[in-house]
Amino acid sequence: MGDSHETAERARPAASTETLVDALKKSGSDFELLAHPRTFSATEEAHALGVKEQIVAKTLVVRDEGGHHIRAVVPASHRLNLEKLARAVDVHKLTLLGEPELQQSYPQFALGAVPPFSGPAGDVVVVDKRLTECEQVVFEAGVHDTSVRLRIEDLLTVAGALVADIASG
Repeated sequence: MGDSHETAERARPAASTETLVDALKKSGSDFELLAHPRTFSATEEAHALGVKEQIVAKTLVVRDEGGHHIRAVVPASHRLNLEKLARAVDVHKLTLLGEPELQQSYPQFALGAVPPFSGPAGDVVVVDKRLTECEQVVFEAGVHDTSVRLRIEDLLTVAGALVADIASG
């Protein structure tokens, strides 16, 4: 039996999944929640769900020189290219958020499971163009054991995302 801290940790991300689901329902998007064994990378998530890495979207959060957060969404099969992202959002320098800053800025999500939208308002969202070649994408729902399957058009709309070439193979 877990202690109260462990219970609180489990309860908090579940609420974040509900918030994400509420945003999707409000937008009128068709989506599917996918339960799976706990994973800690987008590649593991793809394997757990039995889908191609190219359709699993991982969200990385960076900070620009003004302190604003940008959620960069790239396929699990690729890496984020900070130089390409900086050009896409017209800034000079970007810094990938570390664990302490992620926990502080996104406490409603499990560490490493920030979705492309929901949570703090005001984040710029940039989706790699490779994901727009997919009809549907899969991404973590704020936790490491539940994902969302969603049409790419709906993801772009709900997230208010820009599309750019921001990944490297």
